[in-house]
Amino acid sequence: MSYFFRKGGDMKNSIHLYCVSNNDSTLQRDLLRSPDLASGIVSITVLRGAMAASRAYHDAIGTADSHILVFAHQDVYFPSGWFLRLLSICERLASIDPNWAVAGLFGVSAEGSLAGHLWDSALGRVCGAPFDAPQEAVSLDEVVLIVRRASRVSFDPTLPSFHLYGTDIVLNARKAGMKSYIVDLPVIHNAKPVVRLDRNYVSAYKFMVRKWAPLLPWPTVILPLTRNPLRLVFRASRIRYKAQFRASTLHPALDRPDLKARELHFDFDVT
Repeated sequence: MSYFFRKGGDMKNSIHLYCVSNNDSTLQRDLLRSPDLASGIVSITVLRGAMAASRAYHDAIGTADSHILVFAHQDVYFPSGWFLRLLSICERLASIDPNWAVAGLFGVSAEGSLAGHLWDSALGRVCGAPFDAPQEAVSLDEVVLIVRRASRVSFDPTLPSFHLYGTDIVLNARKAGMKSYIVDLPVIHNAKPVVRLDRNYVSAYKFMVRKWAPLLPWPTVILPLTRNPLRLVFRASRIRYKAQFRASTLHPALDRPDLKARELHFDFDVT
């Protein structure tokens, strides 16, 4: 099956984007400013009032009929031509691995290193660098997740809060015998700085430790899943320390993520 979209086709049948949102100002500043979403070329469903992202996205997959399902944070800006490029990359993934399940823009590779390519406003820099071939992932950041609907892989509706569902769906796919990948599709993640690991993160972390106990330790972007509770305590302490004593390293969100995308040459040629 080909996912590739050419002029004259209907991209709405190929891709649908979902976003759990709790802040309309952020949603308008970033995600809804994305050219392909603002123009209506790509369909979007905004999910409001969700108690947990994984549950909301699980329910969304249950009613979806597009081939490629994209799940994005509300503070993501997709540069011009991003979704057309996505379809091209999906074709490439299908040629490499016809049974691929999930893809993401940043995560931990099978070799154990962080990989990806995007701008993160909280860090004030580009994370990663351009790369060519998709890299197999063992964990994915939730900033943008791409699911091949035909894989029948989904999110766990019992995973609480709004964290670690990227790692969880990768492991769900792995349990079903399918692989996940990191792909080079840069976006602007117009995030505010992380100043603490709150109780919502802790609850998701503890859930994941219980669920995937036989596989531990298992890497994630923030810290490994492990039975050792001190790892979580130490990581939380380091984040609090940085927020209190290294405030100069924290950066505000951008007012115009589109200008940053243009500056970084993230816009794709759609001619």
